[in-house]
Amino acid sequence: MNINSHNVLVFFHLVLFVYAIGGDIAVYLIGKYVVRDELNLDERLRVRDIRSLVDMSARTSLVLLLPLGFTLAIPFGSPLRDNWLLHLWIFDLGWLWLVWAVFFTQDAKLRNVDLAIRYALAAAMVGFGVYCLVNQAPIASGWLATKILLFGAIILNGIWIRSIITRWPAAIEMARSGGDSGAEGERTMQANQTSTNKAALLIWILVIVMAFLGKVKPF
Repeated sequence: MNINSHNVLVFFHLVLFVYAIGGDIAVYLIGKYVVRDELNLDERLRVRDIRSLVDMSARTSLVLLLPLGFTLAIPFGSPLRDNWLLHLWIFDLGWLWLVWAVFFTQDAKLRNVDLAIRYALAAAMVGFGVYCLVNQAPIASGWLATKILLFGAIILNGIWIRSIITRWPAAIEMARSGGDSGAEGERTMQANQTSTNKAALLIWILVIVMAFLGKVKPF
């Protein structure tokens, strides 16, 4: 049996891609039940908890795609290699631990650290992608530089989703109170879900474009 290590990495890259977009689609479909009027609020909150768990597949995939993508990009001129690439993997595994720690503990300080990492990575990826497109160096392949830029855009999209998530607790409390306040809470939850759906659609578009660029390499 002859197994090429590069092909193995491509396989795992494909698996992570499937889990990333599949997880987002599942979150989108489950999210519809969070605002279904025929379900009482407690039932919808249980659905929301399930959605959060399912979303971890997409979040995990996104984190792991970062170092795996740069590993696969070495033959195409990526400057991250050897010790730099090793450091990226170590950092990324630490970030993955943080993502799951935030999920299990809901600790505000850990969440803020995670958010700061995402802002920094988004700025770095978008900036590096634009730099490579303008200067055609250190990465000369336009499709790869664009993928790096779009990955930063996906991280920014995730930050947008997190800003939407912060609006949910207040809306839920309003919905619990009943009366006019309860009706306003329901409308706010509907608006939050609509915003989440828009963000999910944008992620699908970005991921599909990245997959196209990686496979076709048009420029």
